[in-house]
Amino acid sequence: MSEEILRADHITVKYGNTLALYDVSFSLEKGAFAIIIGPNGAGKSTLIKAILNLVPFEGEVKIFGKPFDKLSRAEHLKIGYVPQRVHFSKNLPLTVGEMLALSIAKTPLSQSEKKRRIETFLKMAHLESFKDRMIGSLSGGQMQRVLIVRALTFLPEIIFMDEPLAGIDIAGEKTFYEFMDTIHQQFGITIILVSHDVTALDKFADVVLCLNKRLVCYGKPKEVLREETFHTLYGHDAGIFKHKPCPEGGPCELYKEQEVK
Repeated sequence: MSEEILRADHITVKYGNTLALYDVSFSLEKGAFAIIIGPNGAGKSTLIKAILNLVPFEGEVKIFGKPFDKLSRAEHLKIGYVPQRVHFSKNLPLTVGEMLALSIAKTPLSQSEKKRRIETFLKMAHLESFKDRMIGSLSGGQMQRVLIVRALTFLPEIIFMDEPLAGIDIAGEKTFYEFMDTIHQQFGITIILVSHDVTALDKFADVVLCLNKRLVCYGKPKEVLREETFHTLYGHDAGIFKHKPCPEGGPCELYKEQEVK
């Protein structure tokens, strides 16, 4: 029987008089790859912040079987978080390698292990050449990938990523998902990823959570993603589209499917 790593029960979040989330409940098994989808303003980022105790909420959340505020320091280090946006000064005199080294400086790892982890994850993320780049010279998408590497250097058991594909082009998205799939398969890290992109659900996600202030669907993508689900999430003009294979030298085309099979 699989071990439960995360449980959220009846999560409700209000910002003043505005209801951001209402009565959201779900659980995840250890090692799951979960993707949270939904329209802008659906509460995706709010859900992540509630789970990590970053915003006040009603309900109950347990990670590793404990409320967040009851976790030990060692257990906190097993949780990775990549926020949606982090702003760095363009004049910050710090390289990518220096930032990563500083982030794990106080861990009990040996110097050789710290160096090995940084080099390993930079290589896996195709960022080896960025080690000596200045932080201020990075684009938003590049910085996002560096932040993912930073979170992974701790070898967390569970990692939360809020819109990690922001600012990344289509080729970069493919590289990103392949990277995360490798991390997932090789290290067994539980991944919870907020995304607007639904094209990767079938290929990479074990679990999908559909949010529109409440939980619209939850389960395996092929079992819960239906035309009516997309209508509830995005409106009745929404449909399910797939890419036809691209002919050599020609454009790719889209066709509409009434149901994910």
